[in-house]
Amino acid sequence: MSILKNTLLFLCLLVLGSCTKAEIPLVGENPLNRPVTYTQDIQSIIFNNCLTCHSSVNPRNGLILETYAQVRNSSEFGTLIARLNDAANPMPQSGLLTADRRALFDQWKSGGYLE
Repeated sequence: MSILKNTLLFLCLLVLGSCTKAEIPLVGENPLNRPVTYTQDIQSIIFNNCLTCHSSVNPRNGLILETYAQVRNSSEFGTLIARLNDAANPMPQSGLLTADRRALFDQWKSGGYLE
């Protein structure tokens, strides 16, 4: 009986320990060892993941992300970076970008939104 109790307790702890929050932590270090810029790092991510919904041709929620100024404005004064990191309501809607790509946006912000 004691072995059965211990086994059940172990399984319960294993199941509870495997639960995670919806929020996914980001890497805080700059793996590039250089400043993150829009042209070198952010633009291609936007082009490949955002323009399907956020181009000037029928932009979702009126948000256009075609130029540096538009992406910077949405990042600095809007909710772009928060939505990129929001597992419950992610942008893109297909799911969160990889942690390293999301970290680039945070590093771009920390670096002053360099073009």
